[in-house]
Amino acid sequence: MTRAFIIYAVLASSLLFTASAEWFVGTVSTSGGQTPAISLDSSGLPRIAYGRLAQGAKYAEYNGTNWSTEFIYEAYYGSCEYFDIITEESDVSHISFSYCGCVYYAVQDPALDSWSVEWPLTSYGEWNSIGLSSQNYPGICFYSYVKNLQFEFWNGSQWTTQIVDAGTDTGNYNSMLREGANEAFVAYSMTQPTAGLKYANRDDSEVWHTVFVDTSMTEEPIGISLVRNGNGYPCVSYTAPGELRYAEWDGSAWNVETVLSLATGDAKETGANVYDTSLALTQYDHPRIAHCNLSGDSLSYSWNDGTGWQTESIFPVGGGGGDLDLALDSQDRPHIAFCAGQSGGLMYAYNDEAAGIEHNEAGILPINFNPLTNPFYGSLNLSFNLPEPCQVELTVYDLQGREVASPLSEYRSQGSNLFSWTPDTLLPCGGYIIVLDALGRAVSEKVVYLK
Repeated sequence: MTRAFIIYAVLASSLLFTASAEWFVGTVSTSGGQTPAISLDSSGLPRIAYGRLAQGAKYAEYNGTNWSTEFIYEAYYGSCEYFDIITEESDVSHISFSYCGCVYYAVQDPALDSWSVEWPLTSYGEWNSIGLSSQNYPGICFYSYVKNLQFEFWNGSQWTTQIVDAGTDTGNYNSMLREGANEAFVAYSMTQPTAGLKYANRDDSEVWHTVFVDTSMTEEPIGISLVRNGNGYPCVSYTAPGELRYAEWDGSAWNVETVLSLATGDAKETGANVYDTSLALTQYDHPRIAHCNLSGDSLSYSWNDGTGWQTESIFPVGGGGGDLDLALDSQDRPHIAFCAGQSGGLMYAYNDEAAGIEHNEAGILPINFNPLTNPFYGSLNLSFNLPEPCQVELTVYDLQGREVASPLSEYRSQGSNLFSWTPDTLLPCGGYIIVLDALGRAVSEKVVYLK
């Protein structure tokens, strides 16, 4: 499905927006844009780390009116690439990148208005991703020169390292998150002895545990992007040969969905130099994936609000383009950094309206909807608040979008309402999407059914 009307402006130092519920795309820099990574500051404004061919690592920041760019690290030969960025609540950004096969770490010093750049433990590797602990200590996962997955972290006094997984050709296309003082989570690919998507978690005692997520492919998955939902369960976007896939842990098993395939004419190209999907979850835990379509010639966006996947094309990036990264702001509006084809320029795409059924137009009162017991045993207790009396429909779908129950269809009064649903005894345990439809609007929540 394509609904985007593109407004494209080449503005090296500024990007102007008008009020529209559509995509806006502009150029941040015409002199660089390799493997960009994006994060948002406390005001929801974008910050982008990226490479400039044979010149170093750069940083771009948007202040609401104009873009400003600066060097993080100036290189005298070779290229900086594989960027990742995360920004603290205090608006200090941390960046990891690779330069000539070495993994680097950079952090802002707001007092000096400068960057501090380190080469921790003289690490050799690539495909790095960064996360922060609860103390804002950095940790970096990377594919090492000995072809395994390593985790390097600052413990408050020094850098130290751990091997996450030592299988042959393990750790390409990794994506990492950190939580608490010691916990970390990473999704990554493996080539030998089994090609597949893997997931590892580091517990509070600093021990790593690994598991296969998807082995139904003949080549390693690429374009891996990891997030965790409101229940703390991992969700991953990635590509298998000819397919864009999404995997989600429901508390007891991994559920794998094919979002797009070559048969639809809109799947992302696979290959050694394709890095991009990027996954984010809305405040309702609904997935949003930025990706490239067949041959990498168009930036695309896919989403699922509980009733199936939808996709739209955003911008023609040209052959060799992409290298994208996605972030959602507090209103679930997408912000995407990407590279523009053969020109290699840094691009930025933004949509001023959250796509999907969750969005309410300005001036329309929201329908508040909340599962009171989640995960639930026996019965699911729900509450919802209606701005006026109306007919209410409640429908339950499984994670493949199939309707499994319609427990409520009746006229309900204005204000707070309660409802209890007891599933059929034959309904299996697992994740389900509850969709409440009222006043021509629909809201949904994911729940987990346990017996």
